[in-house]
Amino acid sequence: MNGRDFLTLAQTFVTSGTEAAWRSAISRAYYAAFHVARELLEDLRFIVPRGDQAHAYLWLRLYNCGDPHVGRAGSELNQLRGERNRADYDLHRPISSAVAASQVQAADRVIQILDATAALTTRAQITDAMKIYERDVLKQVTWKP
Repeated sequence: MNGRDFLTLAQTFVTSGTEAAWRSAISRAYYAAFHVARELLEDLRFIVPRGDQAHAYLWLRLYNCGDPHVGRAGSELNQLRGERNRADYDLHRPISSAVAASQVQAADRVIQILDATAALTTRAQITDAMKIYERDVLKQVTWKP
């Protein structure tokens, strides 16, 4: 199973004609981006927590990695989570197919940006910046050599 598989499912749900499917599209789109972000940070040797703490852990490190594109992906990941929470928990607020489509597109952008970090120099730079952010700001070092 690959987190990107959730994006494929989300794209299928967007074309459905029901609000439940659109809400599910938003949820699956978020989790696609979430799992790609988790995979990236784990590949960079950060110890990503399990459970609810992982959400803030991921977006904060991405946002503070020193690379403007990856930082934007971190910010979008956080926004996606907010929309996912609204889609999953706020059933009184209507969700349209257009909103679902925009969230699926946002998740796709996040994934594309994170996939673009494959260059070793970019990975080294963002790893170093995240390590400094952890040490100096969070006072919690989770990177392991």
